Parts: sequence; structure tokens; C-alpha cells
Amino acid sequence: MAQNNDNIISMKFDEPFYRKMADQKYKMQDFNKAVEYYKKVLDLSPQDFDIKLKYAYCLNKLNLGRRAEHLFYDSIIEGNHVADSYYQLSQLNIDLNEPNKAFLFGINYVILTDDTDFREELEKTFEVSYMSEDKIQLEAQLFSTQLLFQYLFSQGRLQDARKYILNQDEKIQEHRVIRNLLAMCYLYLSEYDIAKDMFEALLAEDNSDVHALCHYTLLLYNTNEKDKYHKYLKILSKVVPMNDDESFKLGIVLSYLKQYDASQQILLPLYKKGKFASIQMFNALSFNYYYLGNKEQSKVFWEKLLQISKVDVGYAPWVLEESKQTFDQKILPLLLDDDSHYRLYGVFLLNQLNGKEILMTQEIWSILETMNDYEKLYLTYLVQGLHLNKLDFIHKGLVSLYEMDDIQKDTELFISWIDKGEGLIANDVDFNEVDRYVAAHAYLYHRYYHSHMTKKKIMELFNVSRYKLDNAIDQLLSI
Repeated sequence: MAQNNDNIISMKFDEPFYRKMADQKYKMQDFNKAVEYYKKVLDLSPQDFDIKLKYAYCLNKLNLGRRAEHLFYDSIIEGNHVADSYYQLSQLNIDLNEPNKAFLFGINYVILTDDTDFREELEKTFEVSYMSEDKIQLEAQLFSTQLLFQYLFSQGRLQDARKYILNQDEKIQEHRVIRNLLAMCYLYLSEYDIAKDMFEALLAEDNSDVHALCHYTLLLYNTNEKDKYHKYLKILSKVVPMNDDESFKLGIVLSYLKQYDASQQILLPLYKKGKFASIQMFNALSFNYYYLGNKEQSKVFWEKLLQISKVDVGYAPWVLEESKQTFDQKILPLLLDDDSHYRLYGVFLLNQLNGKEILMTQEIWSILETMNDYEKLYLTYLVQGLHLNKLDFIHKGLVSLYEMDDIQKDTELFISWIDKGEGLIANDVDFNEVDRYVAAHAYLYHRYYHSHMTKKKIMELFNVSRYKLDNAIDQLLSI
């Protein structure tokens, strides 16, 4: 018997629905559920500050005050409700028993609003007195700029971090603490010329600046300025950090410089104290543990890194090490081979390698620069994404073979495809029909050199018809 569905009421899960559910749970003080719904509302209406206030209140009630802070960090960074966000951060940090942060966030609110009543309230609440209005305002602005920059930087949002600093008043940008942060940002963005000028200016003013020393040494390492690098590495080895912040910076840079044991001795105590839980810390500890022989702990910290990162963090140390071994044992000999087809295949494999950017030393670039024009053209095609029909035909065939799991793969399979592909190009075949030709090549190769694969199996693997496969086989046999 057919059912009558006329009385069924459909639910529309949109912003008003989530808002209604969130407010209901808020009134019932079911903060766990309220948080879930308020998050959905904010995802759909990210500029709704009233919802953000309720969301932050619920998070704080669930002892998730740090997450609540981040909501207001984002508002300030985006330039939305900036003064109100500083006020909320001040109040929130009173609840979190962070009086220094509460006071400095409050001063930022006063700077923007000239709220004298609130300023008096701050002075009474925190029982502070200060000699210079300018100094306390500068301290508050430097504090918030550093904190929000580090918030962005710790998530890998380097472009946003740089933009945030460049949006600050000139007086703030010119302070050496902020210049150090900006120079570091340029360094990690690989804008080495700008970073170098900034670090050299900072060190000319104060050659004991630990932050500038660390990052300048890293820059010299990245730009392969060997003599200068070794000079500054010796200087770094004698540095005695004055506080946890300097220790963290030194430990991170030493890890990048492959001084894993020295880095571990500095960073591990900081981590155990619960300090600097960030992408940089977890990345460094993962690499340190791996190269000190503890792969399991390396995996633990890599997983921690993935949990907090909002951007691509690159490849784990064991993946990079596997790539390095593959490069040394297989790819480099191909790049140095006398036969052009082998060198072309080497370039293809290099492009497939995880973390290839790290392996591209000056020596490797020198090898690539000695290649012939055809090989250089293929390299340019891969790097710059040029539209070259003939090379595209050969490349797509290589990719198809490389990604196929159910066929016997060896070097000669790929080399012979390059050779056959060039023959097919000379015969003016349809470049859009690469699948049929690479399928035919795989069939013939296995037929003559490995255990025979049936045409049916090849047709399934490469998704080609019997007619197209037979036709392509005939063309290959005629070359």
C-alpha cells in the first residue's frame, strides 16, 4: 500500500536553524551543544560579532578559553570590531587569570576608544602605576602585534603574518622587535635579499641579538654562503640564551641547521614545561627524534604538527629520507647517463619525488643545466606548466605507466615508451589518444619481456576498447 508523504515536514538546516538551536542550548546552559551550533552559525556568518561573543562565552565555560581568544585574534587581524575584540580579550584574560595580558589588551582598547572610565577601572583593578603614557601604550601595542603575528606564524600563515605587521603604524614597524619578526617572515617566505638586508642592519645595531643571529645564520645556510655560514654557526654554538624565548629560537634554528642533538637539548625541556606548542616546535622535535634514531617519537610529534596546522606542512623526515635514498640510488645515475632517453626519464622521476625542492642543491641544478635543449624543454614544461603537445603526449604516457599498480615496472618499460612515443609523434598520431598507445606499449612490453598479460587485462587497466588497443598495437609494430 502506498504511503502518503504529504504530512512529512522537511527540515532546512541553514543559518537560522543553527542559530535557533544554539540560542536554545545557550539558555539551557548546555554549552557543549551550544558550541557545536554556534560554530556552524559562524561558518555561515563569519562577521556576526554577537554570535562570536556567545560562542566565546560558551568556550570559556567549557575551559576552552584559549580557543575563545583566537576568535577575537581573528577579528582584530581581519579589521572587524577591533576595539570590541580588545575589550573582550581583556575581560577573557581576567577569567583566565592572566593579569598582564588582560591589562595590555585593555590598554589597546583604551588607545582606540579614549575610554577614560575604563582606563581608570584598569588602573584600580590591576593596581598599576606608570610614569609615561607613551611608554605604556607602546608596550601594549608591541605586545599585541607580537602575539597576533606569532598566532598567524604558528599556523603557517606567513603571508597573513607579514601583511599584519605591514599594516601597523610606522612607529611599531620600526621597533627592532617587530623588525626581527618581519625579517624572519621574509626569510621563511624565501625572500632572501630583503631578509638579508634587514638582519644585517639589526646586527650592525646590536651584534648580540640572538634572534637576528639565529635567523641570519639560517639565511646563510639556505643561500649556500658556506664561509660566512660556518663563521656564524661557531658564534651560535657559544650563545647562552637569556630566557625561554631566546632558547626556543635557538633550538628551532639549530634543528633547521641539522644540529639535531644540540637542538633537542634545548627544545625538549621547553616542551616538557608546556611552552611553545607550535608548528615550529613539533616540526623540530619530529626531525630531531628521527635523526637521533627514534622514529616512533618522530611520528608522534609529526602527528601533533598535523593536528594544529591549517596549511601544508611539507613532508615528514622519514619521507624525505626515503626520497633522498631514491634520488641517490636511482635518479642521479639516470641524470648522469650518456643516453638522452635515460636522462629524460631521470627528470620525470625527479618531478615525481616527494620533497624534491629540498634535494635541489646547486650541484643538482648544475647537472640539469648541462642537459641538451630537448631535456631542458621537458624540465621547463614540468616546472612552468608550458603547453607543449608533443612532450605532453610522452609525459602523460610516463605518468600512466608510473601510476599503474598492476603492471611490472622497470626502467626499460619507461625508456622504451619514450622511444616509441617519439616514433608515434613522427607518424602524426592523435595526441589525445595517449591511453590506447601506452596500453598497447605495456601489452607488447610484457609480452616480450615479462609474464604475458592478456589483452582483456590491459583493456581493463587502461580503460580502452579492444578496437583501439588492436589498432594501437598495429601502429606500434609498424614503427
